[in-house]
Amino acid sequence: MKEAKLQQALERILRKPTQLTITDNTHVFLNAAYKKKVWKVRLHWMFLKAPKNLWHHVAQYINTHNKESSKLVDRYIEDHWHWVKHPLPEIQTKGKVYHLQKIFDSLNKRYFHGRLRSKITWGKGLTKRAYEQLQLGSFSTSRNLITVHPNLDQRFVPKHVVEATVFHEMCHAMIPVQTVNGRKQIHPPAFKKLEARYPHLRKARNWEEKNVNRLLLKYR
Repeated sequence: MKEAKLQQALERILRKPTQLTITDNTHVFLNAAYKKKVWKVRLHWMFLKAPKNLWHHVAQYINTHNKESSKLVDRYIEDHWHWVKHPLPEIQTKGKVYHLQKIFDSLNKRYFHGRLRSKITWGKGLTKRAYEQLQLGSFSTSRNLITVHPNLDQRFVPKHVVEATVFHEMCHAMIPVQTVNGRKQIHPPAFKKLEARYPHLRKARNWEEKNVNRLLLKYR
């Protein structure tokens, strides 16, 4: 009943047909896309318990990215963070060269409208599997945690390479693994489209290929 009322409220304010999906996602609490003349909105269930005036601000944010509405929505999420089930891992964001939290926050603002709530940390070492696959980053859905390999925290590593790694894992946080015809798609089309928004992606991948020996020298 509450879900139907929320959908009706959004539809009334957005003035467009609206398809609402309520989720228990632990890292994306609000996501909306306008496709084929229909707003497709995904909201965390905490918004069902929100006062009706906040529903108005949710719609305003979706429709125009209104700054005041964005602040109020963010404040509501912060105030009800205890409703979200997630572990609190020990994290280390400040490296010798790069500060991961600053990089994450910048990318989050530029490409995700500040909606991602994932944690990020420098990792402790490289596993054999990670070395073989040049896995410089990973995303844990259960912990909502992005881990970046510490060998990227070196002065000879360009900032755009670190950013590309972080951005890739942020895309994983936004676009989960999908199952199509019984097969898992780790990088479905929506993922690739989102990742392509980072302008230095190809440049970063080329650098990695040329510098893999130097980057991972200590693990040979």
